[in-house]
Amino acid sequence: MKILVACEYSGIVSNAFRKKGHDVLSCDLLPSESPGKHYQGNVFDILNEKFDMLIAHPPCTYLCKAQYHLLFNDVERKKKMLEAVKFVKTLYAADIEKIAIENPIGILSKIFRQPDQITYSNLFGDPHKKDICLWLKNLPPLITTCVNLRCQPVRNHTNSRMTQELKSKIKSKFFPLVAAAMAEQWG
Repeated sequence: MKILVACEYSGIVSNAFRKKGHDVLSCDLLPSESPGKHYQGNVFDILNEKFDMLIAHPPCTYLCKAQYHLLFNDVERKKKMLEAVKFVKTLYAADIEKIAIENPIGILSKIFRQPDQITYSNLFGDPHKKDICLWLKNLPPLITTCVNLRCQPVRNHTNSRMTQELKSKIKSKFFPLVAAAMAEQWG
């Protein structure tokens, strides 16, 4: 398949699908940290190319539940949240047969729609537990592969000496074992 992985600079999901023999293009505003085809720029520049599958990881800065309390008194933040929701809706409406949009629990469930699946990284063997919501189009929910009962919250692999930017970058990276399950089950 020809696959677009949007909002990914790490190459984690792209590489999982490449290992299965797929033609994968990652896209992000940041340069890729991994070898392989990568478009550095706006995903809407390339979204109309012919892809069989889109997997998108929209930034959760204005979408996750941790941001709820900040919306009430901050008009600018609320505007950015609405722009982020519009971004997700536009990706989901793309003319691509198979679509998966990933984000943590947050405002999308209220403004867009409920996710098709809520799962956790440790259900795929990861040592850290983080909620993963998936909005799916023509794709089945992921099936658990290996439960890790000795997991820790994602915040446990950051520390107070790190900058907020570095903490956010670490927490936003996707999970290789979940990516491998996606490639195996959807590819």
